[in-house]
Amino acid sequence: MKRIRLSLLLAILLLAGTASAKIKTTKAHAVRTVTTDLKAVNGATNTYANPIIPGFNPDPSICKVGKDYYLVTSSFEYFPGVPVYHSTDLVNWKMIGHVLDRPSQLNLDSAKSSGGIYAPCIRYNKGTFYMVTTLTKGAGDFICTATNPAGPWSEPHFIKDAPGIDPDLFFDDNGKVYMSGTAVPAHKQWSHHNAIWTQEIDLEKWELVGEKKINCDAGDYNSTINPLKAGSVKNISSMEGPHIYKKDSTYYFTCSIGGTGQNHAFIILRSKNVFGPWEMNPNNPILTHRDLPTNHPITATGHADLVQIQNGNWAIVYLGKRAIQDGNLLPRFILGRETFMSTVDWSGEWPIVNTKGLVGRSELVQVKPNLPEAPAVDKSYLMEDFNGVKLHPQWTFLRTPRTEWWSLTDRKGFLRLKLRPEMIHQIANPSLVSKRQEHADFTVTTKMDFKPTGENEEAGIVIINQMNCYLKYTVKLENKDLVLKVSMRDSKTSADSVLAQVPVRKGNLYLKMDVKGLIYSFSYSVNGVKWKSLNQDNDLSDTQFVYGYRFTGPMVGMYASSNGKSSNTYVDFDNFYYTNQ
Repeated sequence: MKRIRLSLLLAILLLAGTASAKIKTTKAHAVRTVTTDLKAVNGATNTYANPIIPGFNPDPSICKVGKDYYLVTSSFEYFPGVPVYHSTDLVNWKMIGHVLDRPSQLNLDSAKSSGGIYAPCIRYNKGTFYMVTTLTKGAGDFICTATNPAGPWSEPHFIKDAPGIDPDLFFDDNGKVYMSGTAVPAHKQWSHHNAIWTQEIDLEKWELVGEKKINCDAGDYNSTINPLKAGSVKNISSMEGPHIYKKDSTYYFTCSIGGTGQNHAFIILRSKNVFGPWEMNPNNPILTHRDLPTNHPITATGHADLVQIQNGNWAIVYLGKRAIQDGNLLPRFILGRETFMSTVDWSGEWPIVNTKGLVGRSELVQVKPNLPEAPAVDKSYLMEDFNGVKLHPQWTFLRTPRTEWWSLTDRKGFLRLKLRPEMIHQIANPSLVSKRQEHADFTVTTKMDFKPTGENEEAGIVIINQMNCYLKYTVKLENKDLVLKVSMRDSKTSADSVLAQVPVRKGNLYLKMDVKGLIYSFSYSVNGVKWKSLNQDNDLSDTQFVYGYRFTGPMVGMYASSNGKSSNTYVDFDNFYYTNQ
């Protein structure tokens, strides 16, 4: 069978004062689990569960083509880059591929944890899909195109003189196209003071043309370079993720502020000119959870993108984090930043988020958009038997693979991984095939055939949060004996610590990892029926491992390494089953 908290600075209360008068606040309450109450969803046909795309899927961007919706998210140091999702009802989403699925498109060789690909934006115009994003510590902003969002996508077109991150493309109805992104102000007034630039772009020559203008600056509004109406906005921290839209002959500018932690918020401005001056929505922010308690089920909402749906209504996709509360400890955000969705009422002058629930907030259960319901996405791929000829799009690598060290054909019905010197705590491409952790409570089992020949060799299951923060559940030789070992590296330490180990026999071995929030348990079997406990109920709530690290989230998968030495050994995985509890 086969959790970074960036504070809003100085006069951010200018916005907070207006928001608190408009948005209801709920009472604080303990949150033990991030799991949505699916009974509430299943009991009402007009509701759905947030997040719509669970697990490590931050910075969503969306576009509509006919009755189809396409969404992309950040991928950072993981390859392939920029996953592409498809839906017809904004609720059920299927991964259909990646934009950057060839090594020639994406060089992640030197990408550190939370480095690499930042905040893609997807747009469609006249038969062509455009994806613009940033390769940090690389060549900067680039655009790829495709006629089919499932691929293939073009090689990157790198855009010269496009500073900053979080680029946006806006196709005006007069035929002109504009690109925007973040910029460092000429007169930086505080640590997280930044601005947004906009410039026309020629998509035939892949060049910025005309004058680059500072389209929105959060600093002194009397500045001659800041096209904002006096008193509209100033002293805002961490403006990022800009988008420009046009509705009823008016331009709308949106961005997120306050950083990607508890203070995250999403604001909107308007103008009769694509370069401003901009008028601030008096009810900003239109989406935030910053004044809710930190143990609220959802926090850090922001980095959003708006889309108009078929019936003329609107919707918004955005990132957020689900909290796990454990006693008196601060909440943990082990799952990282995920993709959420809410409906939007834009029948008045300004858009209002989630008018049928907590206005301006996100909820785990919300009312569906008024769209034809699509079938639930088939998730049988989570029960992987490796019978195909290529890996399912769920599987990712850490950084760009330069050689093909995995195979589905060397032994039919198995995934074979070659043991290589590279290790997961290095800036390297180790023999790791992993997928996103989508649930707080889940179980992983695998059957593997592994015969190590040296004490440097190991293979098994890994769950990784970042390069120096992971759990390994692996088989290896020690003093010529085969042992099964649970080890952990915490970001506070520079070496693995052993949590448990037992002797095992050579040949086929079944491994199981059970996770219930912050509790991790490990067992094994020789036949897949009778299981022996190796180490039960490990409470990791007070370790760095279970915090939501910077920008990514946990990945779980199969790992093999010869730990710095060359090797001809391989491991065969017969299956890899991921089930939520």
